[in-house]
Amino acid sequence: MSNQKRENGGRKMHKTYCPSCDAIVSVEKPRIGAMVTCRECDMEFEIISIDPFEVDFPLDYDEDWDDDWEDEDE
Repeated sequence: MSNQKRENGGRKMHKTYCPSCDAIVSVEKPRIGAMVTCRECDMEFEIISIDPFEVDFPLDYDEDWDDDWEDEDE
């Protein structure tokens, strides 16, 4: 993933690549933990780093997944 910044009308844009489709995802003022949506594939990602700017799939805790995990142990 890339940490390129560019001038866009006098504003610095942080940009990286979508983990799902490799399209460019850009944000003007990134905040760790904020969610962004890829314009190409419509997937939602969490900002995990600002310098370098990186996004990744959000870590959602799903109780159903936890139940499935316990079933496999039996």
